[in-house]
Amino acid sequence: MTAAAPLTIVAFALPLGIALHHPDRVHWQQAFDRLSSPELLMPLRQAKLNERKTLAATAHSASHEMAWAQALGWQVADGLVPLAAGAALSQGLPCPADHGWAFIDAVNWHISQGQVNLTVPKPITPDESDALLLALQTFLAQDGIHLHAWQPGRWLAHSPLFKHLPTVSLDRVNGQRIDAWFEHDSIAEQNPVQRQLRRLQNEIQMLFYTHAVNDSRDIALNSVWFSGTGDLAKDPHASAKPAVVLNDDLREAWLSQTPDVFIPAFNAVLHDLIVPALRRQEPVLLCEPSRSVLLQAPASGWVHQLQAWWRRPTLSEVLQ
Repeated sequence: MTAAAPLTIVAFALPLGIALHHPDRVHWQQAFDRLSSPELLMPLRQAKLNERKTLAATAHSASHEMAWAQALGWQVADGLVPLAAGAALSQGLPCPADHGWAFIDAVNWHISQGQVNLTVPKPITPDESDALLLALQTFLAQDGIHLHAWQPGRWLAHSPLFKHLPTVSLDRVNGQRIDAWFEHDSIAEQNPVQRQLRRLQNEIQMLFYTHAVNDSRDIALNSVWFSGTGDLAKDPHASAKPAVVLNDDLREAWLSQTPDVFIPAFNAVLHDLIVPALRRQEPVLLCEPSRSVLLQAPASGWVHQLQAWWRRPTLSEVLQ
């Protein structure tokens, strides 16, 4: 039996949603075209578009997260992609059977004229992360939430609260306005778990507001975001799924919304990851948080090569 081809998922690799609506559209277009390499773009030009997906504006999970979990054979639903449980499993962290895992991220909320914008201000040092962890551990333990260090500014937590609780992915809201996420989630519509977490979020904001970590920071870590919840129940046929590689190296470049930052970073991923996968006849899924495009290289042949060389596409044409 022939093994299925590995799937390469490249997150934050569809910048045209930014470029087409950016005030500096001309600069984006020039950057795309100036840094295009026809030889490097041939595999993209020749690739067959197998599938295009666009998530609803209210979707909780990011497209690359859903695709990665499904490729691994996880049973997932919107807002219940158990990324935190997967991270805990990889670290060998146990929890009671009735508990679920979540990520808790230190973030900045900027509130101005009724608008709330969320960012993850980098860098967050290990010392800053450890100091905030120490402040949070005792505080969250009062609500039965057990906290573990994982990455600077991102912690793993387990509690019965997280077992079946849908949450909005940090990749869906990072760098975005988040007040819209709360407008359709009034107190009257919230279940008891959601109300409890909203209360905790408000109390943590007060805890962080006066924390010494923020005395030396330009951008304060003044709130947290809960995400990555869900139960890690595997598909019984998961062994038949293809190997999957998820690359999110473009996250910071995509969040910059700056063509001079994004385009060189994209070209590096194009050269090192995307083109080699297509040349190996492996499918590649290009994503941004709400969209994805699945590409598959066709069988090689001189007709396809001649057509591609004749047109000599630009990078912006390919990504459209």
